[in-house]
Amino acid sequence: MKKTIVLKYVILLYLFIGCKNHESNTNDDKIASNEINLKNNDQKEKIEENVSLDGKWEWTYNPNNEDVPDMLFTLSIQKTNDNEFIAQYCAIAQKGNRIDCSNEKEYNVKGTIKGNKVEATFYSFFDNKKTKANVELLILNKDSIQWQITKQVNFEFYAPTKCILTKKKKKVSQNSILKKNSLPFDFDNYNKVTDKNVYKVYNPDELPQITKIINDQLNEYPSRLFLIDNGGLPFDTYVFETDGDSVTQILVNIKDDKVLSKEIVGYESDSKNTFVINKDLSITMYKVDSDKNSKSITRTLKIKQDGTIVKVK
Repeated sequence: MKKTIVLKYVILLYLFIGCKNHESNTNDDKIASNEINLKNNDQKEKIEENVSLDGKWEWTYNPNNEDVPDMLFTLSIQKTNDNEFIAQYCAIAQKGNRIDCSNEKEYNVKGTIKGNKVEATFYSFFDNKKTKANVELLILNKDSIQWQITKQVNFEFYAPTKCILTKKKKKVSQNSILKKNSLPFDFDNYNKVTDKNVYKVYNPDELPQITKIINDQLNEYPSRLFLIDNGGLPFDTYVFETDGDSVTQILVNIKDDKVLSKEIVGYESDSKNTFVINKDLSITMYKVDSDKNSKSITRTLKIKQDGTIVKVK
């Protein structure tokens, strides 16, 4: 009987010690796990702090997947200096019946960057702009930020109380990956060379957007187009050709889907008139005398930095 009692005490003592050890190990695991999580959080916060906020961010509310969303909210963030934050919002609500935006560049959100969040104030374009409210922006990752109004607002506005905006990707211009014709671009030489691969010519169906712009804004219908390397100016330069009673070459500068300028630079009817676009973006126009195999300058133009085309002589 005594042996049985002693044995029970030994078993209980063993179980007690085992449980303590297990509890200790579990706590140690929890502490280790917490340390790992803290390290991961610190690392995540450092990544979020380095996120570039510059650019346009957008949130759309369209629960029924309709053509016109219930609400559209965009936030255009200007490049910030140090910890300063400035942005302009545009809030379109009630399927376009309420527009809390400005057509001018007017930064109505201003604040300070603190780690992975921004503490700011904003005013509504519906109000007198003197009354402001508080908002907090939390950087979630490089593509997402959370907008949250932190205090009750006592003026009319149509920005959401809370939403997550995603960064709009910059569209890669088709022209940035198209082959351009380098300068000098001698159109008469293009017609003479047997190897047409020296020059790059596009059919209208290869440049449908540009062809449509030319159709709509100039009422012209290109039969072929040449994209010209203008040295990185903030617009695109094309020469397109039209067929009809006479074959005509027209130079056009286009920016943001808008024609900036256009000029007839070559044509062939009773006589042949051709051109060269030089490296300095001057355009020399010639009249060709086929009998004498000679060319005489008729006109000189120049492409300006703003996209206009001016007569030099």
